[in-house]
Amino acid sequence: MDALRKLKDTATKGEAVQLLTSANNEDKTDSIKDASHVQFGSEPEHYALDEPTDVTIDGNKQSLRAVVFCWMHDKSSIVDYKDSCLQNNVPDFKFLVKEELNAWLNGTSDQCKFIELPDHGSNGSEATTGNENGTQKRKAADDPRMARIAQFEINSLDHNAALHGTKNVMLKNLISDAKKFASQLKKTKLSKTPTTSVASAKKQPIIIVSPATTALLSLTNIKQFLEEGKFVEPSLQRVENNVVTIERPSNRFVSPAHSIMVVDNVDLFTKPEYWDRVIAIFTTGQAWQFAKYKYSKPEILFQKYPGFYMSYQGDIVPKQIHDWNVSVVSVDRGEKRFRDKMIVKDLWMQLDKILLARNYGVE
Repeated sequence: MDALRKLKDTATKGEAVQLLTSANNEDKTDSIKDASHVQFGSEPEHYALDEPTDVTIDGNKQSLRAVVFCWMHDKSSIVDYKDSCLQNNVPDFKFLVKEELNAWLNGTSDQCKFIELPDHGSNGSEATTGNENGTQKRKAADDPRMARIAQFEINSLDHNAALHGTKNVMLKNLISDAKKFASQLKKTKLSKTPTTSVASAKKQPIIIVSPATTALLSLTNIKQFLEEGKFVEPSLQRVENNVVTIERPSNRFVSPAHSIMVVDNVDLFTKPEYWDRVIAIFTTGQAWQFAKYKYSKPEILFQKYPGFYMSYQGDIVPKQIHDWNVSVVSVDRGEKRFRDKMIVKDLWMQLDKILLARNYGVE
């Protein structure tokens, strides 16, 4: 726990964490793979990176190396963080673990359920009361005078222990009642949704993809990508009516947002209000795609609508993509499909934020 406390103090003070290739403080490195020890701030102590910490996941204590690397990627996306872990052979944490652990280390949260603190400890401080009591009792047993005094000893209780009472209270009935109440509340909320003004006024959202043959995401593979979390190579096969519907029921959004229309051209936009329903535009970086759009200049278009660019991991992203303020979605080549679901999950998180911003959320 001492190493975690030092890391927390360093993080909250904004001091540097220095990686070392040996116990010698002068052998510094920027690579977590080459490092064997770590020094926190200006403290002279250094700690072995492979020593276990009190960060416990599924009953296993995680190494200091994994904790330090997680904190070093506090501002990184979960995809970039997991890529770095894979490249440096460092165990990675899930999104929830990463966020909660870094919040505790940075001081924005006082608790972290993934850290097993010693009994009666607070904010990483070690509890020594049990050991001290054991030592006192052994002394009492060895000294007859202490033994007589110990007969009149009364164990003190803190307010938490006192509130526990002396009887075991079974809360199963309360849990059952709470589940019933939550279920009824959800049904009531869902039953009211179709009659709300938002649900009746809103229409099906629209995603536009590029019709270019070089596009990695097209009408032929976007449904499998967004619904099943699996990327397959696009084909040249023609899609009926040039429209695909993505089904995604969710209690967070009004019913029109449970299915999203995907098109690869705007010839179907017979009314200006169709553009009010656009939540994302996928581009290959070719400006001819926008010739018939509401805004033909990409610099203006992507100020009004969120843009995305799909590429293979490791490929060079065209300069104009960054100039246009377009988000990059990278997938692996070949058979490396294990990251697809994680990539799609992150993409849906961005799309959900857009839907909420466009007032598709349930009131």
